Amino acid sequence: MNSIPAGSRFSRLRPVILDVVRLAALGGLLIGWTGCVVEQAPRRPRPPVTVVEVAPPRETVVVREVPAPRTEVVVVKVAPPPVIREVVVERERPSARHVWIEGYWVWRGGRHEWVKGHWELPPRVNAVWVAPRWERRGEGYVFIEGVWR
Repeated sequence: MNSIPAGSRFSRLRPVILDVVRLAALGGLLIGWTGCVVEQAPRRPRPPVTVVEVAPPRETVVVREVPAPRTEVVVVKVAPPPVIREVVVERERPSARHVWIEGYWVWRGGRHEWVKGHWELPPRVNAVWVAPRWERRGEGYVFIEGVWR
């Protein structure tokens, strides 16, 4: 069973290797008997979670009284001339809130008269300008004034 020649280098180291293996095994047994335990670091408790439910904001309804537009109805038999195209110079705008009101034809003194376009400040936030216009009704034309809505 022993096939290692008696004078070889391995035969001289064999007792040393066996001693090292025995010591390692003994050391493993000693570590196991001493109750060596690897401890984990204590975990920090998680911070409590607070859930806050927020009710949606109440919708605020604002009611504004706006005077009714004039009920004066202008009916003429003569159609208004074509709209005059005006050049709008943006750099002349008084402020970022001002809105350009385009020019339009009105009936004054028995004839159509052109009202030039101009910059105007809306009466309130989100107000929209509804431009004046002429509508054909029957045999004539009715003028409907512009209004802020």
